[in-house]
Order: sequence, then structure tokens, then C-alpha cells
Amino acid sequence: MSSGSPTSTRWFGLVDLLACFAGFALALWVYGEFTDWNRVSAWGGTWVRDLAVSTLVAWIAIVFPGGGWRGGTRNWFDLSFCAVGFNLVVQYGLNYLSLLQPTPWPVVVAGGLASVSLIGGLRVCLRRMGRKPPSILLVGCDPVAEALAVPLRSRISGVLARDPSRVPAGLTALGDLSQFDEVVAAVRPGCVIFTEPGWWSSMSPRRLLRLHCAGMAVEDGTAVFEDVLQRVCWQRLRPVDMLLASPVTGNHAVKTLQAIYTNVAGLALLLAAAPLMVALAVAAAIANRGPALEGVWCSGLQRIPFRLLRFRTRRPDGSVSWMGRLLARLRLVNLPQLVNVVRGEMGLFGPAPVRKEFADRLCQELPAYPHRFAVKPGILGWAQANLGSMGAPDDALSLGYDLYYAKHQSPSFDIEIVLRTLFGAPGVGSGAAEGGGRPAGKAG
Repeated sequence: MSSGSPTSTRWFGLVDLLACFAGFALALWVYGEFTDWNRVSAWGGTWVRDLAVSTLVAWIAIVFPGGGWRGGTRNWFDLSFCAVGFNLVVQYGLNYLSLLQPTPWPVVVAGGLASVSLIGGLRVCLRRMGRKPPSILLVGCDPVAEALAVPLRSRISGVLARDPSRVPAGLTALGDLSQFDEVVAAVRPGCVIFTEPGWWSSMSPRRLLRLHCAGMAVEDGTAVFEDVLQRVCWQRLRPVDMLLASPVTGNHAVKTLQAIYTNVAGLALLLAAAPLMVALAVAAAIANRGPALEGVWCSGLQRIPFRLLRFRTRRPDGSVSWMGRLLARLRLVNLPQLVNVVRGEMGLFGPAPVRKEFADRLCQELPAYPHRFAVKPGILGWAQANLGSMGAPDDALSLGYDLYYAKHQSPSFDIEIVLRTLFGAPGVGSGAAEGGGRPAGKAG
């Protein structure tokens, strides 16, 4: 969603520049205190220039490529990588040309992290001290509008709908769609969100341009849904939306980096867990009076089937053994999935694996479901991190989270999944009322 007027954006840019300067100045001071490194004597009279270069390079890397601070753990990691990486490249490039003595790399790293952290803190403080966020006029009354009404309720001035009687309780019905111009003139919202399917066909570009020139942001409801709720409204998903998503179009450097750390981390975890896995396998084989492992055929990347490994929990007669109950209680049944990760059939991060027969059936019934297989299934996923034990890999709610990961996968996204899995997601399960489906085909 739009973050504010051009004037506020310029003010935020100035605040970001000051935060970068403060972050690098703080990093230089701390580095000098811990290492007895005298910046003035080391660089002579050029230390002010070099500090200014570090600040400007970090500010450019933070503000311009991604639009600056938008909040969230993922944005913090992305901006930190940009600030640190771009600064190292520029400074050592200038040093190669004998134009600048580079800042010590610990200062670059600490300064970049401090700059991004200060930017986030200052923006939060300024928003709280400043005026309220722009009001919203919601045009449409459908499931997307109802879902957005929960997190945006305090900002919604009113709703225009084909049938005003269907406007949810707690929101103000301002009339039907024929009264659009009159309501906009009376309410003067800062943002107009259209949620009904195909709204652009009934709204002329001239009218939308007038809203934009008057300082009102015009947003598509499904895009706001994805941005605010961090999941895809898969009922409205078009194939072109997945086709144009940046990870799908192919950032090969990011994909290569993800493949490297997934394989290395998977192999390290498998080696570390090998003694435990051997002990559990022996105990399971004795308790179950049969093989320790079993395989389940699941659909993987591009729906290519693979055999998912897990500990067997039942005896030949179908009863659950004491070891099976212990493995289930300790959540170690799926520990052999590390073998699937090392073999390249799964990733550490991605949608939960689904049995092949259920995946084939759901791909026939739900047009958006095949897009779930644009990435490898994973041990940790965005749906599990947000829904916890509530989510199944193929219900309506977790499908939206899985598609969101397929569209936005990145190393910083994987870090956020780890943090949410370890420390819990804010408001876990808050979207359950919006529509979950019947769980089916959960492979784990």
C-alpha cells in the first residue's frame, strides 16, 4: 500500500540519510574504542570524506532499489545485505583505483546493520508522532474486502457496495457503486481500494487518473490482500501473476545461493543427526517387528513424484507401537526427510509435501493448486510458520501461504521462516475464520 504523500516520502528520505550517518559514525566510534584504532591518524584529514562516502553509499543502497524501509524482518535483512554488500563493492573498487582508502570491513558490516536498524526505529517513531495514516475507502463487499476489514478496520472510512446491506458489521455503508464520485468528494480518502473482480472494466482510466492527481492512491484489493496478510488470494490468482513473480522469472544468483545453503545445511544436519537416527531406527525396527523406515509417494518440484522417507510407527497388524507413539510425541517421525533434502528431492524451506494421489486430485479441482509445485517441498514452510498446528498443506488458508512463498522466495524469507518457527508468529491462526478447507493428504 502507499506509504504516504510525496512530501512525507522526501522527509523519510532525509531521515534515512541522517540515520545512515549516525549508524556509521557509531560503528566507527565503537570500532575505535575496542581496537585502539585512531581514525584521524590512520586516514589523515580525509576521514570526514570517507565517512561521508560510506554514509551516501549505504543510503543509496537502502533507499533506491527497493523503495526503502517497509517494515518486517525480511525487509530488514534485505536492506542490511544491500547496505553492506554495496558498500564493500564500491569502497574496494575505489581503493583499487587508488581513490579511497576503504573503511575496515567490521565497520562496514556494523554500520550497515546499525543504519537499517536506526531507519526502522526512526520511521516507527515518526509515524507514531505524526498524523494518522491516510483513510481508506473500500469499494466492494466480497471475501477479499471482508478479509481486509480485519487488519485495516481502524483506517476504513466507509464501504461502497453493490448491495450496501451486505457490508460487515462495524463498517459504515456509504451507498452503492453509482454514488462513487459523490462519496469520494465527501469523504476525501487517502486511498481507494477496489476489491470486486474485474473492477477495472467498470472504472474508466480518466476517473482513476483524477483520483491519482488529487493525491489519492488507487489500489487493487488482491494486491493489498497479499501485501497486508502475506498470503495469496488464490481464488483470484491468474497464471500471469505467477509467471511475472520475480523468483519464478528467474533470479539465478538467488536460486544458486539457496541451493548451496540448503544442500550444505541439509548435509550438516544429516551428519549431526545420524547417530540419533540410527538409534531410533534400531528401536523402531524392534518395536514394530519390521522395517524401520517407510516411504510415501509425494509430488515434488514440477509435480515430479518422489518417495518421502519417515520412521514407521505401526506394526504389521496396523497397531501403533510404543516406539511409534514416542516418535510422534517427540515429533521425530519425519527426521529421515533430511535424506530427501540431501538427495535434492526436498528443500529445507518450502510448502509441506503432499501425497501424490491427493495432489493430482487437487490440481484438477483447484486451478491455482499446480502453482504450489513451482518450488520444492520443504521441511519448514511459510504456512506452518504462520498457522502452526492449525494448518494442513492443502487447505484453503495454507494454500495462500504456500503460493506466497512460491512468489516471494528468497534467503531473507527463509530466515524469517526460521525465526517465526522458533519464536512464533504474531497472531497465529488469526485468519482461520476467513475460510479453511478440509485437511487432506498431509504427508507428514
